[in-house]
Amino acid sequence: MLAASLAGGMAIMLPSGAHAGDTGLVSIDFCADQYLLGLAAKNEIQAVSYEAAGLRSYYRERAEGLSTVTGSMEEILLMQPAMVLRTWRGGPRAGEIMSRAGIPSFKPPYAFDIEANINSFLEVGSAIGKTAEAQAFVDDATARLEVLRSYERSGLRAVYMTPSGFTAGTGTFVDDIIKLAGFDTIAKEADINFWMPLPLEKMVLSPPDFIVATFFGDPDVHVSHWSSGRHGVYKKMLGSLPVIHVPSRYLSCSGAFAVDAAEYIRTEAKRIGLISREDGIND
Repeated sequence: MLAASLAGGMAIMLPSGAHAGDTGLVSIDFCADQYLLGLAAKNEIQAVSYEAAGLRSYYRERAEGLSTVTGSMEEILLMQPAMVLRTWRGGPRAGEIMSRAGIPSFKPPYAFDIEANINSFLEVGSAIGKTAEAQAFVDDATARLEVLRSYERSGLRAVYMTPSGFTAGTGTFVDDIIKLAGFDTIAKEADINFWMPLPLEKMVLSPPDFIVATFFGDPDVHVSHWSSGRHGVYKKMLGSLPVIHVPSRYLSCSGAFAVDAAEYIRTEAKRIGLISREDGIND
C-alpha cells in the first residue's frame, strides 16, 4: 500500500504528541484550521497546521497546546487520522493520495460572498460530524448579519490601507466588509478593482473620510524600501485622517469572519466618534 511504502522508505517525524494509529480530526492549512477549531472540541483534534496559533488565526487561543503538522502527505499517511480538512495545502493530488490510503478528506468549496462563507461551516460540520455546532455558528452569524444590514448607512467614505501600499477595491471581501459595517468606500469612484496599489494622486484630489487599516501592527510584516506605503502622501493620510486598525485575525480566510470584522469596524467607528453611539451596535 502507498502508506506502507512511504512509511518503509522514509524516516518521518510525527508531530509532537501524535502517534501512528491515532484517529482524530486534522487540518493541514491555515483556513482549514479555522473550521476545525471553530466546530470541534480540543480532544477531538489530532493536529492542526503550524499556523493555527499564529497572530492572524481567528481561533488562535483554541490552538494552543495542540499538535501541529506541516501538511505534507507523508505526515498524514503515517498519522492515519479519521478525517482531514484542507482548503489549499497538500498539492493537486492530495485528495487522491489520501483516498488511496483510506483516509477521508474534505475540501470546502470556494465561497463567493459573505453568506456562502458563513454557510460553508454547514458543509464542513456535516463532513466532520459536527452538524449541530455548525448550525449554531451559522444561526448566530446570520442573525448578526441581518442586524448589521438593518442599520442606517453612513455617508462617510473609507479607504483600506496596508503597510505595503496596496488597497482592496471592488470585488474583494474587504470592500464588502466595510460596506457591511455601514460605510461607503472610495473604491468605485477611484476605479480601484480587486487588489492594487493605492492611487495616491486620486486620494489627494478626493480624500476619504477615514482609513480602515490592517497588518500595521503585525511584527512579521516587512515593507520594502520601494513600497508605496513609504510614500509621503501615504504617511500623511495615516497621520491626518481617523484610522480604524482592524486586527488581521478578523480578515483571515476571505470572508469567513466578515460579521465579526464589520462589527469591529462599526464599534471602533463609534468609539472614535465617526458615528453616534445611538447608531451602532448595542453596548
